[in-house]
Amino acid sequence: MQSELCSPATDSDIFGFEKEMQIVIPESYKAFLRISNGANLFGGDCILYSVNLDDELKINYDFSEGNVPKELMILGLYHTRHICYDIRYNSFFFYEYEEYDNIKEECIKFSDFYEVLDYIIDIAIN
Repeated sequence: MQSELCSPATDSDIFGFEKEMQIVIPESYKAFLRISNGANLFGGDCILYSVNLDDELKINYDFSEGNVPKELMILGLYHTRHICYDIRYNSFFFYEYEEYDNIKEECIKFSDFYEVLDYIIDIAIN
């Protein structure tokens, strides 16, 4: 399964995106963006979004056309689920159209983005 990493984002790219979109990207995802400003992993099983304002697949791109609650920052796609960050709970998780407040106890939560990547990589190679 092929993967493609994009050119790194600069701190200026990240700051400009945050200012334009009026969001604050979690630090662990910013660290990833400084390595790769978006990515297509494992033949498309996982797509990680960028801070390119002209890119359709930028942070908060909602392929479900509005089904993701506004409280969640969409960072990518893993199979049919959004990779999200919820500032209210300071956690990352996979979201697929459930009422998160009703199912949050059942969700796999991650404290930083690198735990999300470890999880995805572990599934891909095993």
